[in-house]
Amino acid sequence: MKQRLQRPKTGTNAVRVRKFAKHTTRSAEVANPNRASSRLETVLSLIRTHPGIRPSELNRLLNLEQSDGLRSALIKRGLIRKEKDGSATRYYPV
Repeated sequence: MKQRLQRPKTGTNAVRVRKFAKHTTRSAEVANPNRASSRLETVLSLIRTHPGIRPSELNRLLNLEQSDGLRSALIKRGLIRKEKDGSATRYYPV
């Protein structure tokens, strides 16, 4: 029978959740402005070369697990638009 490893009992779940949320909810621009601007340019160029690209295709081309922070930053700046195509979401340059 497999034995389950027990985690240390230091801290509470609420503290761990707050620490996790603090580190994962920062926007891409706050984390590292230079890197974020180059990533934004890369995402924008991919959307321009592949209009109607889906988020999963974009993530695959960028080698990222998720790119929603980058996409939302571009939408807020008015550089791309998001359209629903049935159950699919597609991104187009403005």
